[in-house]
Amino acid sequence: MQGGLPPPEKSDLSVAIIKTAIEIEKFGIDFYSSFAGCVAEQIGSALLKSLADDERKHKEILEKELSRLADTCDVSCVTPMQQYLSILPSKVFHAPPDACLMLADEIKAMELGIEVEQKSIEMYTDGKAKVKDAQTKATLATLEKWEETHRAILEENLRLLKLEGTWYGYSPILEG
Repeated sequence: MQGGLPPPEKSDLSVAIIKTAIEIEKFGIDFYSSFAGCVAEQIGSALLKSLADDERKHKEILEKELSRLADTCDVSCVTPMQQYLSILPSKVFHAPPDACLMLADEIKAMELGIEVEQKSIEMYTDGKAKVKDAQTKATLATLEKWEETHRAILEENLRLLKLEGTWYGYSPILEG
């Protein structure tokens, strides 16, 4: 081991997983932001904006982790892992000219969001098992739990959309 740096293959794997996760979080930001602008119901739009904000926070966490890893290896030559990037759809959906989706389209978009959240959870779980760095492992575990919460919120909203044709939205827990 030269200069106290970890073996390149271990660092490279961590960097590749983090870079991949950043790309997936970017997709989430775009997805939820676009979806929020296409939903007529204000509660649904607010929920989706909140999820987009969460994805921005995830991206920031991952960028900090990437910066930390850059102290131990050259991150510039490591690329994201295609096996995980393949979970992303090539496009989200087309917004109708009047900017509001019909209920059936909201349901399809919600199902797509749930699928991407599930695949993100799987990527974080798999990545967590592959990396050796304890801090990277902890970061992935935190994001895995956060995505599980997103999936649960989307699943409940999907259930209500199918059952009642309405969103339940999201109410942040007030600390106090």
